[in-house]
Amino acid sequence: MFNVNRTVYLKQKKADALSIVSEVLKGTGYTYSLRGNYIVISRANTVQQQSETKPSEYTVKGTLTDAKGDPIIGASIFEKGTHNGTVTDVNGHYVLRVNNASSTLVVTYVGYETKELKASTANTTIILNDDNKSLDEVVVVGYGSVKKSNLTYSVSKIVSDNIEDRPLSTLSEAFQGQLAGVRAQAQNGVPGQELTIRIRGMNSINGDSSPLYVIDGVPRDNMSDLNSSDVASIQVLKDAAATSIYGSRGANGVILIETKQGKGKPTVNFDAYYGFNQPEKKLKLMNGYEWVAWNIFRRNEDYLVRGGNMSDPMSMRPASDRIPDNWLTANNFVDWQDEVLRTAPIQNYNVSASGQNDLGRIYMSVGYIDQQGIVIESNYRRMNLRLNSELNIYKNFRVGVNASMSNSVQNAADTNKGSNGNGKEAPLHHALMETPLMQLNEGTIEWGYPQNIGETYPNPVVAMKETVDKTKYLRAAASIYGIYDIMNGLQFKTQWSYNYDSNTYEYFVPANIAYPVGAKTNGRSTSASSRDWTIQNTLTYDNSFGQHHINVLLGQSAEKTQGYNIRAIATGWPYETISTLNVASTATDAKTWRSTYTTASFFGRLSYDFMDKYLFSTSVRHDGSSRFGSNSKWGTFPSVSAGWKINEESFMKSVDWINLLKIRIAYGKSGNDRIGDYAYYANLGTYNSSWNGTLVPGVAPSNIGNQDLKWEQTSSLDAGLDLSMFKNRLQINFDYYSNKTTNLLFNITTPLTTGFNSYLGNIGSLRNKGWELELTGHILSGPFKWTETVNFSHNTNKVLDMGEISKFVSEQWPDMFSITQVGEAIGQYYGYKTNGVLTADDFDADGKALVPIISGQREGNAKYVDISGPDGVPDGKITAADYTVLGSNMPNLMYGITTKLEWKNFDLSIFIQGQSGGKVCFLGSRQYDEGGMNYRVFSHWLNCYKPDYERLYGAGNDPIPYDYCKQHGIDMESWDGKTVNFRGNNQNRDDRRLYSATYWRLKNITLGYTFPRKYLEAMRFIKSLRLYASADNLYTHSNYPGFTPETNSFGNNTVFQGFDYSSYPLSRRVIFGVNVTF
Repeated sequence: MFNVNRTVYLKQKKADALSIVSEVLKGTGYTYSLRGNYIVISRANTVQQQSETKPSEYTVKGTLTDAKGDPIIGASIFEKGTHNGTVTDVNGHYVLRVNNASSTLVVTYVGYETKELKASTANTTIILNDDNKSLDEVVVVGYGSVKKSNLTYSVSKIVSDNIEDRPLSTLSEAFQGQLAGVRAQAQNGVPGQELTIRIRGMNSINGDSSPLYVIDGVPRDNMSDLNSSDVASIQVLKDAAATSIYGSRGANGVILIETKQGKGKPTVNFDAYYGFNQPEKKLKLMNGYEWVAWNIFRRNEDYLVRGGNMSDPMSMRPASDRIPDNWLTANNFVDWQDEVLRTAPIQNYNVSASGQNDLGRIYMSVGYIDQQGIVIESNYRRMNLRLNSELNIYKNFRVGVNASMSNSVQNAADTNKGSNGNGKEAPLHHALMETPLMQLNEGTIEWGYPQNIGETYPNPVVAMKETVDKTKYLRAAASIYGIYDIMNGLQFKTQWSYNYDSNTYEYFVPANIAYPVGAKTNGRSTSASSRDWTIQNTLTYDNSFGQHHINVLLGQSAEKTQGYNIRAIATGWPYETISTLNVASTATDAKTWRSTYTTASFFGRLSYDFMDKYLFSTSVRHDGSSRFGSNSKWGTFPSVSAGWKINEESFMKSVDWINLLKIRIAYGKSGNDRIGDYAYYANLGTYNSSWNGTLVPGVAPSNIGNQDLKWEQTSSLDAGLDLSMFKNRLQINFDYYSNKTTNLLFNITTPLTTGFNSYLGNIGSLRNKGWELELTGHILSGPFKWTETVNFSHNTNKVLDMGEISKFVSEQWPDMFSITQVGEAIGQYYGYKTNGVLTADDFDADGKALVPIISGQREGNAKYVDISGPDGVPDGKITAADYTVLGSNMPNLMYGITTKLEWKNFDLSIFIQGQSGGKVCFLGSRQYDEGGMNYRVFSHWLNCYKPDYERLYGAGNDPIPYDYCKQHGIDMESWDGKTVNFRGNNQNRDDRRLYSATYWRLKNITLGYTFPRKYLEAMRFIKSLRLYASADNLYTHSNYPGFTPETNSFGNNTVFQGFDYSSYPLSRRVIFGVNVTF
């Protein structure tokens, strides 16, 4: 045993710690190694200083470094087959005398690959590469952790480098393309907007399909306030065996987020970047000259159809058909797309301090981001504060606190209106269709700009500058916990948390830009706040007995959430410079409401493995929720899973190139309680009734209560394969799953004698099934390192049962239908199917149609397919009976590819993500993709079908537009083979607005350089310095004519997925940054 009481006298004026330790250990039979910030002393069984009794004939000396050139301190270097060895000093230097030049040296150090080489080649610099072993990596799961190689259910992880190396304005951006089975869609690109995340499809029709977020052990409904620089790890629990521990809130998957904790010696880190955002693309709309040519053609055709002749003087035409004299001479056109879109700066700053010692650990940070939007007047600013600390009270008892606060402001510049179907108020939508003849100083009532198109829209630039559209968020969270190690392997943890969340929204539109013309000034203000209290207690036992290992978890939790909301809407401001509601002349709406939500839960989990190859886990949770009826307050959610490490069997020992071969299977149940509060109550509403000719206010039941109302339940079956090969250089994870959700929430029809049409109940079911594949390959190591990570996933969604109905059609806008029916996916596009364009061959000499048409259709209109009739068979007519399923927004395949390259001190990462299959509905194009009115439209309309072109311009009937087109290089004579003629009867509710959602995107490229330590020696206070440049959304390959095919204007609305109503454009971002550790 090492004598710790031995006194050693050293005569040295100045020496580093490692040199002193090396001197103290001489002749003791012990050696040392460096483990992080600790010096570990151990018996030199195989590695010790060279024996004095055996002569050596060859001396080797050199330096040991890592792949970046930094010295490795305390590594072991010994002569193979002997006890002769040494360790590297503080500079990585070593000297060792061996038998001869052909002796083999073995170089080892924890965390690096072991290397063997001939002594004759060792008189130089030896480079050790990182050990790619990740099988012993610990993965965070619900209320605990487990070794990655022992997982028996489906868990995916976002690597911390993919968070830290990218300029993320919101943490949800990190989920795009990073994980198999996880889809992250942007409702719009407004700065600060959180993405909509779905895990393994949509599990609800009328409920919410959002996942549960658990931040530092505390359940949350969102993560929008988190600073990505504070995040240490993200784990996603995907199957019910993993999520059932969260019971009635786990059906849509669970995202576990751990924030950074203090570690190592005290350090201060500063990270900052500055850059710019610009539109990733612009719509291909007509330029000014094309717009003039197109509208001359349109007005001429309108006049011709009305019975006029091209030779008639302009004064004979109706005003709407005349060609203004200034059109042909106009050359001062305004590109409104350029006026409302811009290149905008973004800046981000983060300072953190971290440290750990025997007393405890601490991490604290402050962060600030300022992102100016690519649409004028839009921006997002957020400040974050965080303190995570832990104090060791006794050797077996510690307490800690995790506290954070964020304050943010989002200015949307009135660009969100398309997301709630009110597109005519959206200035961004107006800008895209505005005539290029309108000048920047026109467009409000004060300036009296008439468009003569039946509607007058405000100047979009003025509208964005004068409209108030601001949301303020304040979020604060605090969690206090205590951990008591009762005995070896037995631990008790208690945690109390409090979350406060508030937001206020202000909206104000002055009368001069109000829509429609003559509308009053209008404004609204809303305020919402919630307070959440959570208490959790867990008892964990973890121990090994011979070849048996067991982990037992018992827990209890309780949560209470209180919400308060207030809303006020008013019109008519006498003084428009003052936007407060109390100045308004008329209050049109004023409401307040409160809500309370409580849960109580008991849960447990048992994990067992035998010989580290036979794995078993089971869990159960018993939940009670205030959201459900008295007959269904409590629910039980069990799970079971098992795994088999085949590679540990004796018959696999000779297959040394396989490091892990594990099969696993899991089954479990979890619930979805996101249905709102008080849904099971028979609520009262206010009504007016007539009494003796006088309206008298009163209250009456507004719905039927349902005491049997309960959560939607998802049963999940998952089978998986985990394979690691070639010294863990190649890792493969494959999952096949089938999830069935039952007890779907629907309005169930009731007899009219009840006084109501329906009540909310549980009926119906749906299924999601698919597969996921994740590949990680450490292709090259050494001075040049190459790592490739790829993920693919496929999911199909199918409605199995909806009770008494087989389908229902949803309408949120006159031109937007979706259908949900048994046997098909949720929310499919619904309308007419087209089969090209009606041509002259489809009509006889008298103009009678030879094919089924809609009344009013003419040559050049869309040709619709006769699908069905009243009897379910084609009837030779085009009616509403011919509506059919036109496709779904759900992709057939989603994928992400990450390439990481390192050479010396340079690092480069390239990230590509995309999807194949699915469709997107360009609903916003209903104005600028119909060729009518005086809107600015897509340039492809120049080459639409023109049955009257020859009559208009043939034989010199009207040389003016012909000469104008020739002068400005405009081709209007050809037909592109697909664009219809704008006249006649073209339905908006057809598949012409549907486009392929297939795309691939060069999502991110990041290049960094980390300065070697030797360059920083002159600045002793700097421990590391990294410079980097990063670019997001550099290129998108897609046939979609809108801004981005992954848009989702209606967010969480399950039956309206993949609709684009003039969504905020996607930003291309380029930044330059620095990261310094002191």
